[in-house]
Amino acid sequence: MTAAAVTHRPSPTPARDPMVLTWLMGVAVSWFGDAVWVVALAWTAAHTLSPGLAGVVLAAEMVPQAGLVLVGGVVADRFDPRRVLLAGYLARAVVLVAGAAAWHSGLDGAATLGAVALSFGVAAGLTIPSGSALIRSLVAPEHLGAVMGWNQVSGRVMRLIGAPVGGVVVAIGGPVAAMLLDATTFLAIALVIGCVVRPRYPLPRATEARWRQSFTAGVRYLRATASARLLVVGLTALNVFVTPITALGLALRVEGSGWGSHWLGLADGALAAGAILGSLAAIRWLPARSAAAGFRVLVVQGLALACIGASWKPGVMAGMFVVGVTAGLASVWLSSAFLATIDPAYVGRVSSVTALGDMALLPLSVPLLGFAAGAVGLLPTTIAFGAAMASLCLWFATRPELAHIRPSPVESDSPT
Repeated sequence: MTAAAVTHRPSPTPARDPMVLTWLMGVAVSWFGDAVWVVALAWTAAHTLSPGLAGVVLAAEMVPQAGLVLVGGVVADRFDPRRVLLAGYLARAVVLVAGAAAWHSGLDGAATLGAVALSFGVAAGLTIPSGSALIRSLVAPEHLGAVMGWNQVSGRVMRLIGAPVGGVVVAIGGPVAAMLLDATTFLAIALVIGCVVRPRYPLPRATEARWRQSFTAGVRYLRATASARLLVVGLTALNVFVTPITALGLALRVEGSGWGSHWLGLADGALAAGAILGSLAAIRWLPARSAAAGFRVLVVQGLALACIGASWKPGVMAGMFVVGVTAGLASVWLSSAFLATIDPAYVGRVSSVTALGDMALLPLSVPLLGFAAGAVGLLPTTIAFGAAMASLCLWFATRPELAHIRPSPVESDSPT
């Protein structure tokens, strides 16, 4: 069965769907807890460990996550993604409670922080692809854009709120309070998934006898399906250009120009505000050919990225805001096109390949920007990164294999 040919009964719009709304609220609460813990972990590591050891602890989550995400894709396509996510959220809550107990008992050092981070990396690697599969099983294809949009808006808002709250929590109650707060949010989303969420569109399950055969079947699907392959390559390539500039490039510009650290926060806020506005606009307006439209918008983003290297405050602020708006628009359109296009039997495996691409390429592209900025200057480097992204996205926007993709109803089983 392919993703492009089945009928389904009408489902309620997301705004009138109590189950989807409850799930979105649960995910938002979980993101709030994550934002609190990220700040608390960084602050605690920086103040209790040596700089080198703090860096190791902060990076400890990334290694098992990257190493296991492809396995997580097979898990998502072989088992019930709802149960996989439920187990993952409960496991992280248990890890945080155990970490809080260990810290309170006197084991307040790198071993406890590293164990929590490593455990989170394992859980994330095994469950991230199941998130995409669950969304695909909850929502009719024509509503994917709205749901993905609200999902992204709530995630960005919760991160904006959770980061300063995390600073306050760790200052008052230390890492124990932050761990327990984050554990509570994981229990909240686990309760929602266990008691409220019920898939409406059961996904085909991988039937290969061995896990390696399931993985190779996913690879064969990508090789045989040009539209899916191009989407994966395009989505994987985006952050290679964006994140290095909005993270390291912005910091280098602010520090090199002597503007003061508050401008770094203001520029990050401009990006976040633009992203929220862009996602809200994308929810209201979903183009007929959403994949091509998403890549066209990212051509503009590439041009805006170049401005962030300029030693002119209005230009940097405008560039960050435009990057945010275009990111909000494109992320909704492209993610909904992705879920509506990929064969439901391969959603987990294909999304795991995209996730691994981000994890593998970002550690290379961020230092590359730093070395290039040191060699030829920041502005020429951001212009080169932005021009490369704009050219690449223009190429993807004009591919005939992507031109037909639209978030229209696709074949699936009837709702249960």
